[in-house]
Amino acid sequence: RRQIARGFDDAMPVFTLRQLAKWGISRPEVLALQRRGYVQRIRHGAYCLASSWELAKNDEALHRRILALSAMAGMSQPVYACGPFAAELHQLPLPSREPTFVDLVRDSRRDTRPAQSGVQPRNRLEGVRIVSRDLTGEIVTSAAGVPVVGVAATAMTASVGLADEYRVALFDAALRLEVTHDELKEIGSRWVSTKGMTDASRLVDLARVGAESPLESISRLRLVNRGLPEPVLQQDFHDSRGFIGRVDMWWPDWRVIGEADGLDKYDNPQDLRREKIREDRLRALGLIVVRWTWNEIWDFPSDVVGRIWAARARSMRTRQAG
Repeated sequence: RRQIARGFDDAMPVFTLRQLAKWGISRPEVLALQRRGYVQRIRHGAYCLASSWELAKNDEALHRRILALSAMAGMSQPVYACGPFAAELHQLPLPSREPTFVDLVRDSRRDTRPAQSGVQPRNRLEGVRIVSRDLTGEIVTSAAGVPVVGVAATAMTASVGLADEYRVALFDAALRLEVTHDELKEIGSRWVSTKGMTDASRLVDLARVGAESPLESISRLRLVNRGLPEPVLQQDFHDSRGFIGRVDMWWPDWRVIGEADGLDKYDNPQDLRREKIREDRLRALGLIVVRWTWNEIWDFPSDVVGRIWAARARSMRTRQAG
């Protein structure tokens, strides 16, 4: 028990009989631990600590990791997380929902049989889906203890079931992690047999470096689609006192700043005060600041566009008068 507890915990919850055999722990000993409630069998040959399994009842992310590692333990070929489950592991943004399935990809190489053909029905895990792809040359890594495809493949495979705006938000997040447009397109061409991949690939060129949240990504798309020019993203501003801050969007020809405010941005009164001082310093430079919330850009985007056009007109009048 002590030996297993030292080697496996919630960070690496799943172990196999083969792994334990290398430590001199036999199958009958594991079965004895299972009968005593110390070890939980997930599927044939794959186990975890009963305490981890109990914790996973209230921790969906841990539950998905246990299922993924257990499924991987029964495959003879390399298997990696992909899709929304991989996005969760890489901490890429998804809409306000958790992955519905644990999506895995098997390295098929020349084996074109269905991915589940090598898994006996009694060992298949509910909620786990396995596809086959030739992963020759694929960038793979590990996140949260789970083998996973790289960020580019994760962003593309996770995007196929999303609305277009969320797809672009996902690509923006991938660019923040130093993935390139060309890498995203290359994944789209190699995974083209995946349903929805062609449509996702067409949106890659809309991704931009600089957006720091889905709110900012979706805001930019909705503003540009309604006639506003592309803003500069994440522009720094300074005054005689030094650095003021970095703004979400900036239209330099108009001297107008756009700020997308998340719901919890100013929960702390001190944060609200600091933001007030920051905005006063920006206005002192002759800049106009326009703010909007999630609800406004989602439900009333034309109202936000109208406020920005009004700010532009006010800025032009001020400069002409000056």
